[in-house]
Amino acid sequence: MNKQYLIWLLKGAAMGAADAVPGVSGGTMALITGIYERFINALASFQPSLFGYIRRRDFSGLWRAIDGAFLLSVGTGILLSLFSVLNLMHWLLEHFAPVVWAFFMGVILASLYYLIAGRQWQVRDVVLLFVGLFIAVGLVFATGTTIAVTPLTLIFGGALAISAMLLPGISGSFMLLLLGLYPVIVDAIHERDLIVVLWVAIGCLIGILSVSRLLQWSLKRWHDQVISTMLGFIVGALVKVWPWQSEGRYYFPSDFALETGEQAWTALALCFMVIGLVIVGLLHRSSGKN
Repeated sequence: MNKQYLIWLLKGAAMGAADAVPGVSGGTMALITGIYERFINALASFQPSLFGYIRRRDFSGLWRAIDGAFLLSVGTGILLSLFSVLNLMHWLLEHFAPVVWAFFMGVILASLYYLIAGRQWQVRDVVLLFVGLFIAVGLVFATGTTIAVTPLTLIFGGALAISAMLLPGISGSFMLLLLGLYPVIVDAIHERDLIVVLWVAIGCLIGILSVSRLLQWSLKRWHDQVISTMLGFIVGALVKVWPWQSEGRYYFPSDFALETGEQAWTALALCFMVIGLVIVGLLHRSSGKN
């Protein structure tokens, strides 16, 4: 395998692993590994004009138009990681939740450092960062609901989740939790319920084709403003990934075990937070804008 394809696949795998955890966004991983804008542009390239390549049987031109090698590598990484990690993450969150959240807190903190450092900040950018922060925190504390599981709601859930996935700091899995669809979809994947998976996939396709073009258009016209708002989303995600939380309540590590009766895993959590910091540092060093 070409080294570049392998790098893209690994970056996609990082996105998929992040998306498997409610509260963490694959878009964040795309942003910190330097592929976010190329990923959005590749998704947005799927439009009616592509049929011209098909009519001319210019399949090599079609492949280049959709940035096929890049998109296939990243997409393969996302799917392989998402389907392999989903059940593991479900188990880890049941037994070692503080450790999982601490790892992703380390990832997000390091991501913010690299994304904020070196930017020329204006008052407008700071205001937009706080706007993104308030939106993200509002979503974190939003009250979940349970909707009936029908083909229409599964399509809607898939479209909403994939749209959220494309925004750094906003978790597609968390949006599904708010709708009450997350356990339904996890069980469907675990039990190979292809009908449910198909409806969700249709929703994902609709969401990708619509939101990617909107993001591409926004980034072209207001690049710095959009990125500033996205950084606010990522800051807001820190609330969701606080390691010592239970049933919507947040604790200091020393109080967590006493108040909840659950193991705090403080030392292990701090170790994995450092591991998250180090992994992002390595990803940042190895990443290019490709």
